[in-house]
Amino acid sequence: MNLQEEFKLRVLAGKRGDLLPTAASLAAEYGVNIKTVNKALNQLAAAGMLDRKRRVGTVILGSGEEAAGKGIIEVIFSGFTDPFLHPFWGELLKGIHEVLSAADYRMILNHIKSNPETHLFDIGKIELSDAAGRITVGPCEKHLLDWIAAARRPTVAAGDELADRETPSVYFDFQKGISDAVDYLYRRRNCRKIAFLGHVNNLINPAAQQKLYAYTLAYQQFEQLDMNLVQECWPIPGKGRIAIEQLLEKSNPEALIVGSDLLVPEIDAYLRTRNLDIPIVGCDGVALATPPADYSVVRAPRRECGQTAARLLLETIQKGGGKIGRHALRAEFHPGTAS
Repeated sequence: MNLQEEFKLRVLAGKRGDLLPTAASLAAEYGVNIKTVNKALNQLAAAGMLDRKRRVGTVILGSGEEAAGKGIIEVIFSGFTDPFLHPFWGELLKGIHEVLSAADYRMILNHIKSNPETHLFDIGKIELSDAAGRITVGPCEKHLLDWIAAARRPTVAAGDELADRETPSVYFDFQKGISDAVDYLYRRRNCRKIAFLGHVNNLINPAAQQKLYAYTLAYQQFEQLDMNLVQECWPIPGKGRIAIEQLLEKSNPEALIVGSDLLVPEIDAYLRTRNLDIPIVGCDGVALATPPADYSVVRAPRRECGQTAARLLLETIQKGGGKIGRHALRAEFHPGTAS
């Protein structure tokens, strides 16, 4: 007896909104244990045919092709602009959409926003939709991610590395890319004072300092670390100019590594007002309309990240469960044309 097929027939014979018997009742009816029943029901829930709610029961969502062929994946996005227009996350979202569309899944976006001062989320104002699975893009707050995971749907985070190693994720590894950038600036460009501008003190997600740690490890291969060459800066438009002003008040850098290259235009504009012509390395790989004259980049595989996260999520849904794990995608350094 294929228990999942038996339950599927009951779903197809039912109506949307009907409740199935409890897992204990089904276990007694079919002569199996509750664990086996729950596994079969969870597989149908992952396929979008059922919704299992605490204190409510197992609810029929749909039947036939409508339920089985058109699963829904919720993408929970956090960013300062329209998701697909976001200069960094837009490419990653396109990768997610490509994989989901090819698998006949529908993607719905849930755009959430954090407090601009604390960067924390008000969970009381966030609603989750009925979905077979979820992908988080942007939010890194463990309290929020744990709350989303508690909804008991397969979930994976895509993009930034997370400090919590138990959270399923596909993330960018900047270690080698930034190390190669420092090596390039020091050996080939003869820059000794290489500054870093980016996350320095992110208490919400300490792993956001990955770029800083890569920079400090690489720089100390050549010179003793000078903390005056390090400046905190959140990747939000307008923060770049403020940060470069603060950096120049305490140091005279010969090169600059920017943790978020969407801030490079405003940083470059300010440097030009100071008549400073120094090499700049941006991290992420955002296409700039007018890049600096002396510009290199550590490019993150954003579309691949979205594709990988979506593929792993769908595999888990189709298997009826399992661990997604952590998967690193290496960012690569691409030197500019200046020598």
